Amino acid sequence: MIRLFFILFLFFPCCLIAQEQVDSIISKKVFAFTFQRGSALVHKESVNSAKGVKPFALGIDYSLQRLDYSSFSICRTYLRRGFNLSYLDFKSPVFGKGVIASIFLQPVYRIGKSFQFQFRGDVGIGYFSKPYDEISNNTNLAYSNHVTPYLHVSSGIGFRVSKKITTEINGNFNHISNGHANQPNAGLNWMMLSASILYYPDNNILPRHKFVRAKRKPEGLFIDAGIVFTPSQAYHLSWKAKRRFMLGMFTQVSIPVSRINALTGGAEISYSSYKNDATAPHDNSKPGLTTAITLGHEFLLGKVTFSQQIGKYITRYPSFHTGFYHRWGLRYQLSSHWFAGFNLKAHKEVADLIDFRLQYRF
Repeated sequence: MIRLFFILFLFFPCCLIAQEQVDSIISKKVFAFTFQRGSALVHKESVNSAKGVKPFALGIDYSLQRLDYSSFSICRTYLRRGFNLSYLDFKSPVFGKGVIASIFLQPVYRIGKSFQFQFRGDVGIGYFSKPYDEISNNTNLAYSNHVTPYLHVSSGIGFRVSKKITTEINGNFNHISNGHANQPNAGLNWMMLSASILYYPDNNILPRHKFVRAKRKPEGLFIDAGIVFTPSQAYHLSWKAKRRFMLGMFTQVSIPVSRINALTGGAEISYSSYKNDATAPHDNSKPGLTTAITLGHEFLLGKVTFSQQIGKYITRYPSFHTGFYHRWGLRYQLSSHWFAGFNLKAHKEVADLIDFRLQYRF
């Protein structure tokens, strides 16, 4: 399910880069109210307690709708970005209720004078009332902290009712998990159908721009190197081990192939210090030192880069991992040579770790 979510998230980077343009920016304020109703998804046996759960949510948005050509020219879309606050009730004594705060990006495609198509991605954090408790709530294996990261994607259609009112109908996919920071952490996914009313204090008219294709100047390849670190993680019941820390190094070659896309290839080495419990096999977490090769893709979003990688271990690896893994990351350009960021690494649908990294470009 981790891979499914991030594959859906690939739609958004071409719109993020629009924020780096220096042309005059034209934007309008938008206020929205949303009602959602749906069902939880049982994506693995450990979340069988989610069967039959039908959550509902109420939310409010404050956002800015971009209308300038510099934004439109990236993906021929009008970007809306803003903040959302939602109240969520799972209607379940196991999962409880929650309050979610998130930031979002929503590209809007104009269809004639009255219709639009939109899709959206949110990243945020939520406070949930019923985390796992060994005594009082031991059937909730989905989340174990009150405060938990939140991810969301949606798409749908909109209709311009009047000069200041637009309505939207969207299908929504929601996910919470902590990236293996604490256990249990099976994660919780739910699908929702939503209806929204958007109010534009000025007007909701989307201008009709004529797209002009810009010529791209060819670029050479870049060589990067860096260090990565993951602090202590919680005990993992399936692994029967606890990671004390992970420290590693990597290098890669990045080859731009378009204005916002680059292909990468590299190698990495890392050391993880584990503590096995008494019931774990002696070699459960051996070896601690692993090496791997990677292939990947990067969205070049001005000072922000969104990366995706597939890795293959070329030396032995702990028995609770698979030979291949995937990694999803964000990094920010600090100067002409230095970058900082973080990545989520997973084996199949199981999150392994979140790392923090410092990167130098030669």
